[in-house]
Amino acid sequence: MRVRLRLSVAGLVVAAVVFSTSVAFAKPLSEQQWRKQANVFCKQSNRDLDTIYGEAFAGLGKNDTPTPEQLAAIAQQAGPSIAQTIASIDALNEPKALKQDVKKLVALATAAVTTMQADSSTVIDDKLFAKVNKVGKRLGLVCGSD
Repeated sequence: MRVRLRLSVAGLVVAAVVFSTSVAFAKPLSEQQWRKQANVFCKQSNRDLDTIYGEAFAGLGKNDTPTPEQLAAIAQQAGPSIAQTIASIDALNEPKALKQDVKKLVALATAAVTTMQADSSTVIDDKLFAKVNKVGKRLGLVCGSD
């Protein structure tokens, strides 16, 4: 039984190495292909965030202030959702011309999510993702677009 388990684990490790090597040496996408694939993730993220915010703020009037519990609920759901979108975009094999901006986007978004999760009051701060959105627009992405 132990031998079979070891062989299974060894097989998974080999498969993971082969997969990661093939991804690492894969031909980069064209800018158009990269934008198209990245925007699939962005559009889904926008829908997910609309749902998260909509459910958390249901029943609030235009001039009502959200409670700390509502803000915490958003941070708890939106943080992982945004992080998954960023990880998906980061996993794409972007063209060399976009590499620097993609790295910047990933770093800024990761920092913003960390801030949001550490202080849930920031989920309603328009400035929190302003730099992320600016870099995203420069890349041609619809994530967080107004």
